[in-house]
Amino acid sequence: MYTRYARRLAAFAALLALPLAAACESDPNEPEIAERLVVVVNSTENSLSLVPQEGGDVVQTRKVQLGAQGSPVGVAALGQWAVVPLGTYPFAAVVNLRTSSVTSTVALPANSGATGVDFVNDSIAVVANPGRNSVSPVNVLRGTAGAEVAVGTYPQAVVSDGARVYVINANLVNFTPAGPGSVTVLDDRLRFVQTVQLTGVNPGAAEIVGNRLYVLNSGTFGGNDGSLSVVNLQTLAEEARYTGFGDFPSSLAAAPNGELYVGIYGTGIVVWNPSTTSFRIGLNDPIEPGNQTVISGLGFDSSGRLHVTNARSCVAADPGFVYRLTSSGATDRSVQVGVCAFGLAFADVPESDD
Repeated sequence: MYTRYARRLAAFAALLALPLAAACESDPNEPEIAERLVVVVNSTENSLSLVPQEGGDVVQTRKVQLGAQGSPVGVAALGQWAVVPLGTYPFAAVVNLRTSSVTSTVALPANSGATGVDFVNDSIAVVANPGRNSVSPVNVLRGTAGAEVAVGTYPQAVVSDGARVYVINANLVNFTPAGPGSVTVLDDRLRFVQTVQLTGVNPGAAEIVGNRLYVLNSGTFGGNDGSLSVVNLQTLAEEARYTGFGDFPSSLAAAPNGELYVGIYGTGIVVWNPSTTSFRIGLNDPIEPGNQTVISGLGFDSSGRLHVTNARSCVAADPGFVYRLTSSGATDRSVQVGVCAFGLAFADVPESDD
């Protein structure tokens, strides 16, 4: 998440100076950052919780209701905008984070099943339609969707570096793996480039680190066969796959040092080092944020801190939490959010031009 987020900064002029702030003076023409947010999707509540990245357990959070229908599990954010695919409801909600409001609910193709999403530039987000084996571009400024683009079978995640879009195809039929997954590579205008065949089953998350795309394969439920595929972005081919990632790993985030943090629902977080191709923290002693093992989402903010969502039991009487962790893996903060806290994203919201 951190590496992908850093690439997005290059597409958003307001944030270009951040990585060099210690060495360079900021551009006076760039807008100031009004607030830095953790944007959390509350799935069964169909809402977003906007949580300040700074502060302790008691912080002022805001909630954005996404509508009466939907089953969201993911979100992408860039600048003042967030896009939330609404799952069983074939729409994507476009949220203005500055005003904490839904500015448009964009219609997607019927039976979309909208899930994964990522920004390809500062106005276009790409939403996966697993029910139609396609993706749709959503213009956050206009509140419209463009023509769908065919990809592989059951796309359920999207990752973009600004130059290309990588669509992670799970190859599910009736929600059951029909064989190994694949990655559909599109350019920044959503034109087909290539299909990368994977050897892993049920890929559902991915991160870009350097010139590699790391794809997390959830495997079969109860099969204890989670794995990690490594795709070379120069040759556009899977060059390796590593096993031992437990039972149905579902979330993946890249740390600033390139290590990969893997969330395994019901187990905790393991840490894999791509340089040594081994676990630094393995299944025998996983990280348990807040002494909890229900890991529903995780990611690194622009300051390199890990945030983790815990969905808990997904009933109204048992709301979810988002934790912030120290570099040692200790829980630094616990903030209550909405019901069934799932995916999360990070936003550096610029001040208004007004």
